[in-house]
Amino acid sequence: MKNKERILWISSMVIILAVSLIIIFQYQIKLSNAEEKKTSLFNDNSQLQQENEDCATQASGLRSELEKLELGNYDQTSMLKLQAKGYTGQLKDIVADLKMHSELIPYEGILGGTMGFYHNEDIHVLTDRWVFAYFDDGHISGYMLLSYDINNGTISWKVIDSHLDV
Repeated sequence: MKNKERILWISSMVIILAVSLIIIFQYQIKLSNAEEKKTSLFNDNSQLQQENEDCATQASGLRSELEKLELGNYDQTSMLKLQAKGYTGQLKDIVADLKMHSELIPYEGILGGTMGFYHNEDIHVLTDRWVFAYFDDGHISGYMLLSYDINNGTISWKVIDSHLDV
């Protein structure tokens, strides 16, 4: 009987050892796969960060070029045409005048807001005749195309078209 017990005990130990080795081997495989995935994700993250930096640099350069184009061409050309008509002010004076004429906006504010031209950088003097402007009330917003005329230093405005952002 003792032999049978020993054989049973030894075979149980062999089975436990085999199962333990299988579990350890599977754990090592999963750990190895996790390390590979971690390395792959780290490499992907590094690549995406570099691409993001490249895009930010490119966007900054494009923004600078756009500012040069907008200020260099449109503003200078508009000022020359306005000066030829006898205007002695600056483009910022036209923007300031428009900001005082919120009655030109054909939409009512909502939720207690008041429609207006609140941001100088969102009012663009396109030519010596036209202005493109953003307006809002803090809740809703839209855009307008206006024409203007300057007589004896007084600016008169006319709405060409407008729409609300939806």
